[in-house]
Amino acid sequence: MKTLPGFSLLALVAVDAAGVGASAQTYPTRPVTFVVPFAPGGGTEFLARLLGQRLEQRLGKPFVIENRPGGGGVTGALSVARAAPDGYTILMAPSPVMAINVALHKKLPYDPAVDFVPVALVVATPYVLVVTPTLPV
Repeated sequence: MKTLPGFSLLALVAVDAAGVGASAQTYPTRPVTFVVPFAPGGGTEFLARLLGQRLEQRLGKPFVIENRPGGGGVTGALSVARAAPDGYTILMAPSPVMAINVALHKKLPYDPAVDFVPVALVVATPYVLVVTPTLPV
């Protein structure tokens, strides 16, 4: 899959402190939900749908895209953090949800380092900070 400029995204699943035990079943045995923490129509949703379609073709089970906008991605991330830690709820998590929100909010209702485990790096691109040339920096 090609990377898209100006965007980085990780697919994450909720985990619990004890971890998830090994199972003799083949994954997935039922539909998987990709939670997109933004409104429909954006780049994160596009990538989730593209990835979900390919995984559905390869694994033979539906990958459902669920948009959970609000709070700059906090609402969607929290829903995945509270989901059963069974690998059937996956967060499409761009940098703002996992890193930038940590710096912007005094207290998040989830801890990106504890409540999630990375599954796959979907795209990686640099961010650029642009300011007016009159700013003395």
